[in-house]
Amino acid sequence: MESGVFSFCKAIDTFCPVGPYIVTADEIPDPQNLDMELRVNGVVRQKSNTSRMSVSIPHLVAYHSPQGYSAGDLITTGTVQGVAGFSGDPDMYLKPGDVVEAEVERLGVLRTPIVSWQEGHGTPVPAKVDW
Repeated sequence: MESGVFSFCKAIDTFCPVGPYIVTADEIPDPQNLDMELRVNGVVRQKSNTSRMSVSIPHLVAYHSPQGYSAGDLITTGTVQGVAGFSGDPDMYLKPGDVVEAEVERLGVLRTPIVSWQEGHGTPVPAKVDW
């Protein structure tokens, strides 16, 4: 976690889908009490509520405020138990053909189909780089 790899991954093209839409603060009276669920091919992998966040939304906004904000900026948060990287089960990793559904109460469901590099970019997978 200290490596920052999870925050870095959210910055890679296509790795941080957002939606299905964005709402204004007046539309969600208490963002600190919303049910959340993540499904892969209809199977629940993560389920929680924003009330269980380790760091509150106001705290995140205040913490990052000295960096300054621009229109369209996003503040990302952590995740709840159930990610493939900590499961020890290679079958949990996403593969082409999978469909991920991320649902947040009152915000809707974001459905993301997983495609291969070839299908998404029209080019062969780039060669592996050893850093």
